[in-house]
Amino acid sequence: MKSHYLDGTTTQITEKGAKELTLYPAGSLVMVTRSGILRHTLPVAELRKPSTVNQDIRVILPQENYYGQWLLQFFISRNKELLLEFGKTGTTVESVDFSKMRDMVLLTPSLPEQQQIGRYFARLDNLITLHQRKYDGCANPLFLERRISCRKPSHQNRCSATTTPSG
Repeated sequence: MKSHYLDGTTTQITEKGAKELTLYPAGSLVMVTRSGILRHTLPVAELRKPSTVNQDIRVILPQENYYGQWLLQFFISRNKELLLEFGKTGTTVESVDFSKMRDMVLLTPSLPEQQQIGRYFARLDNLITLHQRKYDGCANPLFLERRISCRKPSHQNRCSATTTPSG
């Protein structure tokens, strides 16, 4: 999970597979609970479309007293604390004790306040993503591209590097 919002994956399942697996609704939160990434990060995201998950992912279905976007921001903002409190180091891979995490007590603002907070951070995340996409594909001459060409004569490598404006 490289984003806090998932609307597509690199792996797809067939319709037959979808009928045999649990399909979680859009708005559900997903959390990686078994992976090497848990050495430093607790990935969590919101599903933007119905999806299924593998055995290393746990799904959180926000209940009526919790607004999903607020809950997502809670997990994002407390990422390191939650990892320290609920993380486990295994012999082959790190994991999270999700059953203990599920039982934790949350002090939450009222539902209307959760909705305001959640919507604010969702808009902020969207704005950040928009600007990242804008600058990732930037063809501005101030951004230089390094081009390397190599020729291999029989006795040694010779490489030359040139810096040119991208675009």
